[in-house]
Amino acid sequence: GEQQRVALARALVADTGLILCDEPLSNLDADLRERMRVEISSLVREAGATTLYITHDQAEAFALADRVGVLERGRLVQVGTPEEIYTRPSSPFVARFTGLSGEFTVQIRDTAAAGHVEVEPASPSGRPFRARRPHGPLVSGAGLLLVRPTGVRLCVGHDGEHHLTGTVADVAFRGRGYEHAVDVPGQGRLTGVFSETRAGRGERVGLRFEPDGCHVFSPAEAGDPGPPEPDDPRPAAPGRAAQTTPAALGTRVA
Repeated sequence: GEQQRVALARALVADTGLILCDEPLSNLDADLRERMRVEISSLVREAGATTLYITHDQAEAFALADRVGVLERGRLVQVGTPEEIYTRPSSPFVARFTGLSGEFTVQIRDTAAAGHVEVEPASPSGRPFRARRPHGPLVSGAGLLLVRPTGVRLCVGHDGEHHLTGTVADVAFRGRGYEHAVDVPGQGRLTGVFSETRAGRGERVGLRFEPDGCHVFSPAEAGDPGPPEPDDPRPAAPGRAAQTTPAALGTRVA
């Protein structure tokens, strides 16, 4: 962490008005990483410097930035506040990159409600529920549901009405409660499903979905965006490849 402190101090002393941070915390352990994140945030605000922060960690981007830009294969696909990016992702890629419990196919049954649609999981145990439509209208038919960790809750025993059932594959204690990985027959696995009560591995549980944490897209919107754009218009030199990995740009304007 000392090298990062020295580099940041030099940039602030230069007083250029603009600082570029290219994944400065990537090689630090978890505790030091969090302390350095807070330190960077405090220092750049005190200095009044605009900072362009590049990271593959969406938690860092959301914690540090006033505005976030998401890059997909060299293209800037969405720009907004952290809240806008998280609650209104422009595409399945943006939703996946900024944190999901999982995804599965649904049938879109009702598109009348403003900003929300009624969906039904493609599973024998599925019951209809509301999900958010981030952008534009949808027609009835098949859809892709992307579930945030905030959009699903574990129902153990008779703990509330559930929309889907599954089997607990794994459970981890997180201090404030438990996060579960739940296998849903024919749909795959949801991870990070929170409950204050621990469910045992192999236990049959219910899943309740919250509308604002579930985003529905059409199958066409989940398609391949096409070939990546190179970082540099010049032909790639031996050993040099165009950027194809996703990245988030967090911009903080003091």
